[in-house]
Amino acid sequence: MRGVIQRPIVYDCLMRPLEGSAYGRHRKQLFGSLTGDILEVGVGTGRNLGSYGPQANVTACDIEPQLVAMAWSRAAQQRMPVLVADAQRLPFGTGHFRYVTAALVFCSIPYPTRALREIARVLQADGRLILLEHTITDHRVSDALLDLLAPSWKTFTGGCVINRDTTALLTSLGWRLVRHERYAGGLVRLIEALPPGNTVYPDEAAQAGGLS
Repeated sequence: MRGVIQRPIVYDCLMRPLEGSAYGRHRKQLFGSLTGDILEVGVGTGRNLGSYGPQANVTACDIEPQLVAMAWSRAAQQRMPVLVADAQRLPFGTGHFRYVTAALVFCSIPYPTRALREIARVLQADGRLILLEHTITDHRVSDALLDLLAPSWKTFTGGCVINRDTTALLTSLGWRLVRHERYAGGLVRLIEALPPGNTVYPDEAAQAGGLS
């Protein structure tokens, strides 16, 4: 299925207006303080790469070669490696990253359960997943509208599932939410989660440098 996501110039133009919006501010707030080895999945055209601070050692990947090619110019400015890779089959060793990040990505991963298992594998023992995602709102009328729009939206975008409940998916797989904030009526969510089996509890994660 080919859509906006697979057309980098169109995708980049559509994402540009978000830079000056609340989304852009939340993105910098969420990713700007992260340090250490970080993997960003679904880097797209690289618009998120400028959100990281100088202490972040970022590796970025995306499944779409066209998007990765466009992200290279932004990555070069930040001296960050960018590669073509599938979040559902990550080419990295176990326990390699302190953080895995994603912004508006999990809506378009075909099998998000596989991706979350892979992310848990590449995270360090005390690692964390940091997400800025759009999801269902948990409001009946709004979510009914999302359900109605979902088929045509998926075709237009080339794979975005507008009515996906990423938060519920995380908790159902045993991830523990350290931070969960809702914006735009619940349509946009900031999430920090500890992977299944992680023995660090939220208060300890905060003391260790978490976002909450």
